[in-house]
Amino acid sequence: MGSAHLRLPTVVDTAVAQSLKSEMLLPFYAGEGLSVDASEVERISTPGLQLLWSAAASFRASGLDLSIQCPSQAFLAALSDAALDLSNTFQSDTGIQ
Repeated sequence: MGSAHLRLPTVVDTAVAQSLKSEMLLPFYAGEGLSVDASEVERISTPGLQLLWSAAASFRASGLDLSIQCPSQAFLAALSDAALDLSNTFQSDTGIQ
């Protein structure tokens, strides 16, 4: 079972959510995990967080991994502002599982 990679854009908002959803569905339907690079995120809106949270739940329910790699400070701040905990929401490379 392979793993696909996706780099998030600098702004993750409603305008890009549909295209990100489409990109995330490809590995999901192929039965592959997904590694999401969040290193370049400068701003992520609530709909962007909801998309990632929903994708993580769907991947997990299907026995697939979705991990967040290199989350930027802006990404981590948005999680905190939304009262989401990286360790309880996503797998990541920050040492938090």
